[in-house]
Amino acid sequence: MAIYNIPLQATPNQRLSVDLGGQNTTFSLAARLGKLYASVAVGNTAIIHSRVCLNNEPIVREAYRGFIGELYFIDLRGGNDPEWAELGSRYLLRWETV
Repeated sequence: MAIYNIPLQATPNQRLSVDLGGQNTTFSLAARLGKLYASVAVGNTAIIHSRVCLNNEPIVREAYRGFIGELYFIDLRGGNDPEWAELGSRYLLRWETV
């Protein structure tokens, strides 16, 4: 099993690309109405669009989407859902393979 922390900035809206196990993955994070939402694409194919980010809950839940591994946020100080102001410090975005 491999675990990789994806580097994030403490900004409300951001987009980044990273290679995850040979998958050219692009993340978009957007803060709206007190929640953080994620969109995920592999190459030019959208996998997830505007899914609410919850603590320790998979972002790409469905196996049929063909995404290798799992993405999820963790709260290093408890069990809160991620907030943009503490991304990269308190709230980490992780990719994990089995």
